[in-house]
Amino acid sequence: MSRIRWYHFYFFLAIFDVLVIMLSLQMHKSTLDSTVGLIDAAQDLKEQAKQVQSAQQCIAQLNSPGNDLFSAQGQDEFDLLSRRYKIAKANMRASLEGLDRVMSRGNEDAYRLWMKRVDDLRKKVRDMEFQAEHLFEVYKPLAASTLPNEDRESVLLTAGETMSKMDSLQHQALATLGSLAQQNVGYQTELLDKHNADLETRFTSEQYVIALVILILVGVLAFGRRLHLADKALAEERRRVQEERRERLAAIGELCSSVAHGIRNPLAAIRSSAQLALELGKMDDDSSGRIRDILTEGRRLGDRVTGLLNMAKSNQNSFENSSLTDIVRLAARELKPELTKRGIRLVEEIDECEIRVMGDRRYLEQIVIELVSNAMEQSKPGDAVYVQCRAAGTDGLALVVVEDCGTGVPENIRGRVFDLFFTTKPSGTGIGLATVKRVARLHNGDVHVREGRTGGAKFEILLPALQIARGHAKRRRTEEAAV
Repeated sequence: MSRIRWYHFYFFLAIFDVLVIMLSLQMHKSTLDSTVGLIDAAQDLKEQAKQVQSAQQCIAQLNSPGNDLFSAQGQDEFDLLSRRYKIAKANMRASLEGLDRVMSRGNEDAYRLWMKRVDDLRKKVRDMEFQAEHLFEVYKPLAASTLPNEDRESVLLTAGETMSKMDSLQHQALATLGSLAQQNVGYQTELLDKHNADLETRFTSEQYVIALVILILVGVLAFGRRLHLADKALAEERRRVQEERRERLAAIGELCSSVAHGIRNPLAAIRSSAQLALELGKMDDDSSGRIRDILTEGRRLGDRVTGLLNMAKSNQNSFENSSLTDIVRLAARELKPELTKRGIRLVEEIDECEIRVMGDRRYLEQIVIELVSNAMEQSKPGDAVYVQCRAAGTDGLALVVVEDCGTGVPENIRGRVFDLFFTTKPSGTGIGLATVKRVARLHNGDVHVREGRTGGAKFEILLPALQIARGHAKRRRTEEAAV
């Protein structure tokens, strides 16, 4: 829960809402596409119905001049009816072409059935045209009054028979058009039924989806509520633990300070008396050795007391803008004489660009000296102690590294080396590395121990950098040769 907070739950809830909206839009788009398809199909069927109705009118107009021919008087009326027939014939052919055109947009099965009936209609129309043209050809002498009276009856009888055939063909053509109209109505009904069934299916699917979304939403909200309560309880527990830890640390600091002050004065008196007895007293070598042991152990006890006082007094009141590169360089070189005396090389790998931090210069120097001192104690003549100071990537952190060529820290105790009073050295106090850890944490940083390049111990201190000078971070390597 250190990275994911309960309020991040709303981010996942927002993603869920977006997914639901996208699903809803997709479902509505599908329904809209279906409706658009229905409208297009209905428009095609409506156009087909109009063409069928137009063909019915053309069929009636095609026979109309022939019927009117029997009541025509003179050549002028005959010519007028002949022109009307030609116009009706042209309109009929245009209507048939229109029927072909509108049916080409239908499905293949419907188109085959439609065209079968249209072909039958076209055949009947051709027969009607043939009979109509024959009628006009037969009636032409009668209209011109060029036939004798005895032949007129025969012509009228032939014309009547021809007209009767035309009427029969007209009836058959209209029946074919009627079947086309019924087919069109059937397709419209089937289309509407199919669309209604599709809408009902979609409506049922949407109901299930909405119910599922509601269930998921309720579950997610319930989980978010529990997550909120768990995070709140965890935060409260964390606050209580931190408060108890602060109280314990304050009590330990106060106790350490009290004990250290209580020990420091008597210890100073003991050391002063032992030093005075050693300088002025007349005693044998055995007694002198014991006095020196008292001074040595007193000095070690005094160092432990000083460490306890420093642990108790560490705070951020003395923080200031300081150059970390200068601090590391000066702290490392403070031990250069002792390193040279022991035949150990000091290798500095410090960036030339200045790195500044907000911190206590004295404490930062102290922890670098502590780490270099530990590295020196683990090194042999001819070994090297490496000290680095550089920017740690692009996260605004500074890295201080102290590495030795010794035997390293066993992996099974790396998690304990920074515990107070934990030490593996016979003469160690167990305060130095604990102080390093405390100072690093005091500066909002941390310290880690790893294996070095030669198998020795490698201590890395990460600190938040206040400023890292711009420009190329060229690393300057300085090596102090051992004497």
